[in-house]
This record gives sequence, C-alpha cells and structure tokens, in this order.
Amino acid sequence: MAVKKKSGLGLLPKLLIGTLIPILVAFLVIWVIVFSSIRIGNFQITSVKDIGSESLKELSTTSLRESKASLDKLGEKIIKEKAIDVATQIEIFIKSHPKMKREDLLKDPWLKSIAVQKVGETGYTAVHDNNGINHFHVNPQIVGTDLHDLSAKLPAFWKILEASLKGPASGYYDWKDADGKIRPKYMYLSPVKDTDLIVAATTYIDEFSRPAKAFEGKIKQIEGRYLDAYESRIKIFYIIILFVLLILLVRIYFYARSVVHPIRYLSEVANKISMGELDTPVQIKQKGEVGTLAESIERMQTSVKAAIERLQKRREAK
Repeated sequence: MAVKKKSGLGLLPKLLIGTLIPILVAFLVIWVIVFSSIRIGNFQITSVKDIGSESLKELSTTSLRESKASLDKLGEKIIKEKAIDVATQIEIFIKSHPKMKREDLLKDPWLKSIAVQKVGETGYTAVHDNNGINHFHVNPQIVGTDLHDLSAKLPAFWKILEASLKGPASGYYDWKDADGKIRPKYMYLSPVKDTDLIVAATTYIDEFSRPAKAFEGKIKQIEGRYLDAYESRIKIFYIIILFVLLILLVRIYFYARSVVHPIRYLSEVANKISMGELDTPVQIKQKGEVGTLAESIERMQTSVKAAIERLQKRREAK
C-alpha cells in the first residue's frame, strides 16, 4: 500500500525564504533609514536624505534670519541717531535765536531745512509738538494738522506717536505704498530739549536689510544647485541599491537551485532503484553531505543487486 505523501514546502522554497527574507528585511531597514522619515506617536525618525536637505535649509534660513535681524537693528540705530541729531540741531538753532517768537521760528525756512531731512532712501524727519500738532513735514498738506485724527486710520502709527507725547518712543507700523504694497516702517521720536517740539524720524526698515535679500537670492541659488546634485546622487544610490538587491536575489536563487538539484536527482535515482531499475547510474561528483548521500545510495544499489542475485541463485538451486 502506497504511503500518501504529505504536502508542504519543498527544500528550494524553504532555502529561498530563509535567505531572501532576512536580506529583504535588511534592505528595507536601510531604505527606511536612508530615504524615509517615519513618525511613531511623538517619536520622529528622520531619514539620512531628509537630514541632509533639512540641515542645509535650516542653515541657510538661520543665516539669513540672523543677517536680516542684524541689518534691521543697524537700521533702527541709524533712524534713532538721525532723530536725536535733528532734535539737537533744532535745539541749537532755537537757543541761538532767543529773541525770535514761536510763530516766527515755526515759519523760518532755515529751521524747516533742519527739521525736514532725508532718512535712508525714502524716509524723512518731521516735527510735531506735545499736543500732536504737526509743524514741519515733507508733505505741506500735513503741516498744521492734528495728528490725533490718524488714530483711527493708522492705529499702530498713532500708538507710537502718542507715546512720544510723554517722552522718547519708537516702534514699527505698516505703511501702504502707492502701488498698494504694505511694508513695515520703523519710527523713532526724540523730544527737543527745553521745548514742546518732538522730532520723528521714519523710513522703511527693509531699505537696510536689502543686502540680506540679495544674499538670500545667492543662497537659494547655491541651495538649489546643491539640492539638485544631492538629489542626483540619491537617485544613483537608489539605482545601486536596487541593482545590488537584484544581483543578490538572482545569485541566491541559482545557489539554492544548485543545492537542491542534486538532492532532487538522488531522489529520482532512489525512486528508480525502488522500482527495479538497478542499473540507474548515480552521477554525482559533489562532496560533503550530498556526496555522502550519493555514496549511500550507490551502496544501497549494490546491496539490492547482490540480494537479488543471491535470491535468484537459491531459486535456481531448487
């Protein structure tokens, strides 16, 4: 009675699974570490690829932010010094004309040239008193107006100006250009000593940080070239990884096949011998365990032949 064969994986699938799975897992881990960023809850694993690009971006962003902040601080200092300088000049002029009445001083063209000076490229100085009435301005239509009227229209501007009515003040406010673009301005207000006059110096702060923007353009160009080169190298690395993996898979397959083939061959030889084909050759030249198995089958083949011959001789003798 033939024994029913048990179904299951053969030696070749087992060898392939046992060798390929660890290699695929190892390549998957390498792939994740190098190319993929993973977040598990609050734990973040950043890939080598992202670390490189993010480090460059962070470095350039930090450098630009710090350089812009430094230039802005320099701009604030220049504006402040301009306001204090103009206030000092007005103080000297008033003290040098002690007999001039206030209304005559405020109409004096020389004092006007002192009070209204250029700040930066587009900025200027202006003068108002501690009641908020403007007396000197680059725009003649503003001269004589009450600056309190700007409190609703320009609240940020008025907040700084209102603080100047009690002493030195400074701050930022947004200003809308003629083209509709909104840009931040910085203003410093310095009181004129022994008078009720206050000098305001203001201009766009980005006039001073403009070199940082030019530098930002160059940094972005360098960053773009670097990232392009970096991406190209990453793509080459992709190809190398896939190529190596393919070679390993092919090599492992043929190696496993070379191990299984002689065992299958010996199994077929054993089956033929069991069916009576005692002259079936055992053509195995391998050494090791496979060679030992082949020798065992050959001995079995010889033993079976000898046993059959003895049996035949006994029958003939009867």
